[in-house]
Amino acid sequence: MSSPVLGIDIGGTNIKFGLVNEAGELLETLTVTTPHERDLPQIVQVCAKGTRELFAMTKLRPVGVGVAAPGVVDIAEELVIEAPNFTEWNHAPLRQAMSDVLKLPAVLGNDVQLLAVAEHRWGAAVGFKNFIATAVGTGVGGAIFINGQLYRGARGGAGEVGFTIIAPDGPAVAGVPGVVEGFVGRRGFDEIVNRLFPSGEFPTPRRITDLANAGDQRACQVQDIIANYLAEAVATWLHLFNPEAVILGGGTLAGAIYFFEIFEQKLKARARPTHMEGVKILPAKLGYYAGVQGAAAWWMISNSQQKE
Repeated sequence: MSSPVLGIDIGGTNIKFGLVNEAGELLETLTVTTPHERDLPQIVQVCAKGTRELFAMTKLRPVGVGVAAPGVVDIAEELVIEAPNFTEWNHAPLRQAMSDVLKLPAVLGNDVQLLAVAEHRWGAAVGFKNFIATAVGTGVGGAIFINGQLYRGARGGAGEVGFTIIAPDGPAVAGVPGVVEGFVGRRGFDEIVNRLFPSGEFPTPRRITDLANAGDQRACQVQDIIANYLAEAVATWLHLFNPEAVILGGGTLAGAIYFFEIFEQKLKARARPTHMEGVKILPAKLGYYAGVQGAAAWWMISNSQQKE
């Protein structure tokens, strides 16, 4: 395929755009702020405007577009059934809307599932057939690969690992108490930081990572707590799916050298030795535009299957 694919990653804070070639290389990128008005027509128009801005930066033109969306995408990959931070989206026909406005063939997928597709094709999960990926940031999303294929479940909602229950009660997410996202998503992260940095400082996840990597005691405590909570959840994933690898990404864990130094030992304390044996705990590799790369990869995979 000589022409690139357009990838669009719709997030609660930013919408990212990129032109991606078959090797997964980002040929051109753009990021815009997600608007406060978040009904479907508004988001589609912002995506159209961002695409025009991206095209103004290059002579390259895509053969199709992949869209990575937050929330649950139906099994037919046409609708966003519901999405956090996009409360007006209720069975929103995002794939068709994007195809119509961009005048390109389009595919649609869940953002973290497509991040995992990119990691499998070009990143940390290359060569693994059975793995679980998660992104820890504002929320906690996930994806499951079985026998080399993304597992989407009966209706498209598989991989919601952020709803792994690690306590009988505790912080609730979408009305479900005690789930790991409530403890290590951004709200839980901020509560931990507020306890340990009570003097008016309020470090971001990036700052906590930098401080912990430099040996700051309080920042290391933050990552110790996050690692403890996450180990509770990941142990359950190991027992359920017996994967070859677990890929950990997202803004909270990006570059978190100290976290990865301590996490595996904490996981060993919670998981059976039979399920820890041989499993690889790896940081995600692709970085800030991984969702864009995954969206483009999903289009490439879908287009290849159509030709078979």
